[in-house]
Parts: sequence; C-alpha cells; structure tokens
Amino acid sequence: MRISELAKESGTPVATIKYYIREGLLPAGTPVNARQSDYGTQHLERLRLIRGLMHVLGASIDQVRDVIDVINQPDQEPWEAMKFATEAIPAPHQHEESRAGKARVVLEQFGLPCSPEHPAVRHLNVALAFAEEIGMAMSSEQLAVYVEAARRTARADIENIPWQSREESVRQAVLGTVVYEPILLALRRIAHRELGMAHYEHHNGEQGPTPDSSPEE
Repeated sequence: MRISELAKESGTPVATIKYYIREGLLPAGTPVNARQSDYGTQHLERLRLIRGLMHVLGASIDQVRDVIDVINQPDQEPWEAMKFATEAIPAPHQHEESRAGKARVVLEQFGLPCSPEHPAVRHLNVALAFAEEIGMAMSSEQLAVYVEAARRTARADIENIPWQSREESVRQAVLGTVVYEPILLALRRIAHRELGMAHYEHHNGEQGPTPDSSPEE
C-alpha cells in the first residue's frame, strides 16, 4: 500500500508516519520508484503498537524507541527482553524519592526478587510509603493476597508466550509486559464496582422500610 493508504488504514497522518520513520520507530517502505514506497501489514502493526504505547500507556517517543529496540533484537533471550521491557516504560511517580527499605522488606517477606535500581521496585517503595503516610498501610494478610494475584497474573502471561519461536516469544514478552498492565488495572476497578454494588444492594436489602414507604395492610 502507498503511504496515503497506510495513513488512512492506521488513522495516522502522513506527516506523523514520516516523523516515525525519521525517528527510527517505523521502518522505511520498499521503494517503488524515485518518489514512492510500498508499505505492508508490518508497518500497520507497528503504527498500532506505537499509538497504543503513546496513547494508552502515555509513553514518550524515547520510551517507545526503547521498547521497539527490544523487539528488534530477537536473538536475545525472552527473559532478558521482559526485564528490558519493564524498565523501558517507567512506573508512575518514579521521579519521587522513595523511602529505602519498605519495598525490600515486603519483597523479601514473600520471596520476590529485589533490585533497588528497577523502576517497579522504586515505585513500590513510593506506593508503600504513601499508603503508610495516610494511615492505610497494608497488612501482611492483604499484601499476601496482592502478591498471590500478581504471581498468578505473571504466570498466565508466561504461559501465553510462544516459546517455540524466539522472535515471537521476544515480541510477546515485551508487549505482554507493557500492554496488559492497563487491562489488569481496569479489571480491578471494575471488580471493585461490582463488589461495591453487591454490598450496597445487600445492605439496603436488610434495612427496614424507608420513612416514605407505607406499612403493609
């Protein structure tokens, strides 16, 4: 397809596509003549990936480049790719100073790896400190539930990786790491709403007649 067709199919302006090519985020098309190039489905998929990383995850151009650089190195081990992917998209609030020790205590308690330089560990430090500051420090029992949920989620992600193909396994490891996280957050919030509504209905159902209701004859 021509670049105009790619723009229409992907919903990305031609100028933006050319910018992504200049920035190395998108490979150049196959030259057809001196003025035109041909683009394929791989370009369309890459544009969708770029838009998702930027508009869904809020990644910057540099962060998108880091993720794509990992995908473009299929000779590496998928485990290494997952490590790089989790570091490519920084966790929220990583600019804030973390309080040393809080994350380490929790991670060691549940036998999870603790690398102080990892963005997720720094984010956990900040989150734990904030919860404690506002009087909502998590109990060991609640943390255990969160850790088990995290492990089950990670296990499902790992089992979904096509290990028979190194290139596909790297791609899945990277994208599964950075793309599925917003889905997990959204589902948690929806589950909160579901349980909140059920609790509200149950609580109201146990109450007696409201002041405006008439007694039964």
